[in-house]
Amino acid sequence: MSETLHPKRYIPLASIQNLRDLGGYSTADGRTTRWGTFLRSAGMSKLNGDDQQTMVDYGVGAVVDLRSHQKIKDEPNPFADHDDVVYHHFDFWGDRLSGYKSSPASLSQDAKLADLYRAGFPACEAIIGEIMNTLADTGDHATVFHCGAGKDRTGMIAALLLGLAGVPHKTIAADYALTESYLDEPLRDHSNPDPMFMPGAGLDNAEVAALPLYFHSCLPGTMAMALAFLDDEYGGVEAYVRKTGLNDTQINQLRSKFVE
Repeated sequence: MSETLHPKRYIPLASIQNLRDLGGYSTADGRTTRWGTFLRSAGMSKLNGDDQQTMVDYGVGAVVDLRSHQKIKDEPNPFADHDDVVYHHFDFWGDRLSGYKSSPASLSQDAKLADLYRAGFPACEAIIGEIMNTLADTGDHATVFHCGAGKDRTGMIAALLLGLAGVPHKTIAADYALTESYLDEPLRDHSNPDPMFMPGAGLDNAEVAALPLYFHSCLPGTMAMALAFLDDEYGGVEAYVRKTGLNDTQINQLRSKFVE
């Protein structure tokens, strides 16, 4: 059985999708990421009371919401007013990628989406530093971080956490690709060779309809290319995290709580 498909990885709840524990991954130095420390998820706006309690019983004590200010206004997170869970919000993208365009040389779904991440890591350095610092300081309990689909913004933060823990790039890319199994995304089509195809044409949801096919994809090659970018441009995940503003104390704090 692969580590990505460990039976403890996916947490099936009725009102939330793509909820996964990042524990149980082997690191390069022979250790393992700790279960019940960091969880990644899709949006929580439809989370019902029973599932919310299940998450609290699991040990969740903090939620980090990466969605836009407008999204949290339109679709509030039920944990925002919870007595026993600390809620943090960071508008990950903001307007930092306004006018963004993928490279015309990127002709596949995985490369097109990797362009977004390769643009996002440098553009979002400061707020990523705030997010990572918050994850380091969230206390001795499980922390869930999420965006809308739990794929792009969430995937970038998961990659940094796993990379900082010493998990190999191939495993990080495989964890990223698990979203295909745990997120109901009818517009995803990895067999279509045209990454710019508009699968949402005719839909009432204008936000979704305006997105080309590659935005819906979650191929492992996308994350592999994003991690290679961090290696080439920054000297690796740790060097990038330092560039975002984290110091030795914060990095060691993240590792000590996440790796056993």
